[in-house]
Amino acid sequence: MEFNKEKQINKMRPAVDKLVSRLEKKGIKFKHSDGEFENVLFSSGDFELKMSHHSFYRYSGIAVLCYGNEDTNTSKTVDVTDDMYMSIFMEPIVENHFKKVKVLK
Repeated sequence: MEFNKEKQINKMRPAVDKLVSRLEKKGIKFKHSDGEFENVLFSSGDFELKMSHHSFYRYSGIAVLCYGNEDTNTSKTVDVTDDMYMSIFMEPIVENHFKKVKVLK
């Protein structure tokens, strides 16, 4: 089975749009492509963050979360939706980058 990148990107578009909306309110702009490589681009002022399409659109990688009780050594697997992925993983990564370069408080 061949992986279709464009299909994955289109599937994630609603979650990406929500993330972009939240970040724009904080002064962070988004571009789907850096025009050079397969990267998305976040920017604010003179500062940028490039992230590969492979990571941002999760071509592979995190698909489930496991959590449990250390005392009983049990866990439950939870499917990570596109919205969860954007808000739990991508948003903190972007925000922390811009906090480090003193763009966000």
